Amino acid sequence: MRINVYSQELTDEVKLIEKPSNTGVTYSAVQLILHSSDKLHHPPEDDDRSAVTFWLPKSKHRREALALAFENMARMVRNAPDETGLD
Repeated sequence: MRINVYSQELTDEVKLIEKPSNTGVTYSAVQLILHSSDKLHHPPEDDDRSAVTFWLPKSKHRREALALAFENMARMVRNAPDETGLD
């Protein structure tokens, strides 16, 4: 699966999500909130904005691997040529 997020959709909003299941397990995720027109959300507390959600693995080893992947992405973003992308 490939997910494309265009630079115009990016925001600086990141959320930690915790969802308890009916089995007693609580699942955690980090979520990148995407830009969404205010016209789509009535009333204002209606928060069904688009987002990219990364559900976190249980083991510390796999969580650290995910964190390292995000850090590697951040390094690539910072080192990419200035002329790439749109605002």
